[in-house]
Amino acid sequence: MDRGLHYGDGLFETIACVEGSLQLWDEHIERMQNAAKKLSIESIAINNFKQDVLAILKQHSINNCVVKLMLTRGQGQRGYQSPSPQKTTRIVVIGDLPQYSDEFNSHGIKACFCQHPISKNSALAGIKHLNRLDNVLARNEWRDEYQEGLMLDDSNNIIEGTMSNVFASKNNQLLTPSLENCGVNGIIREQILAIAQEQGIETHVTNIKKDDIKNMDEVFVCNSIIGIWPISSLGNNIYEVGSMTQQLSQALQQRICAQ
Repeated sequence: MDRGLHYGDGLFETIACVEGSLQLWDEHIERMQNAAKKLSIESIAINNFKQDVLAILKQHSINNCVVKLMLTRGQGQRGYQSPSPQKTTRIVVIGDLPQYSDEFNSHGIKACFCQHPISKNSALAGIKHLNRLDNVLARNEWRDEYQEGLMLDDSNNIIEGTMSNVFASKNNQLLTPSLENCGVNGIIREQILAIAQEQGIETHVTNIKKDDIKNMDEVFVCNSIIGIWPISSLGNNIYEVGSMTQQLSQALQQRICAQ
């Protein structure tokens, strides 16, 4: 009877654990706490996640893995009305750290445009909630011929990848889609925006149309597991792995390692 299963009534975070280090842990927990507040989900249990994770890693002698945290509103009776009081469910899932080809980082990936549109809802925009059916349907449009697909809204604005955020550069300016109406505000997206500001890169959070992307100098995607992947081809568009992508990728790695 858990509402996470019945209604997707909950939140999740996906965190890379590398050599025993939970990368950007504080940022992930802060995002979950902020999202819980927006959705009126009791957030006290979030403070217990770290001891859960550390206990599991120690018990199984795990140093490298993907940690998925899920917080649901808990069990309830049939129907959409939330239980009162809430008794949230806390779930930790440990998975293998994917072994992607080094060429994805150095030479770029092949990407496509997804046909399934991303749903607009400004109240849920930016939040990493458990309602991911749009992403599921979009991701199942291809098998292994691409490494990522870009999702658009009903106005042909590029919003995000099925598992990533999107950046592009033009004339030494960095652009990333506005997430005002939909999409996930990724932790790595926030890190890249902060790095760009520190390095004096002119940055614009704006609408990027599907037709505009072909005129960009560089395009890349990012998330907490892959870091930054340059896009070398997107539909009929071909891109170089340019200096801005390389610069930001290097700075991101240094920033994560320094934590």
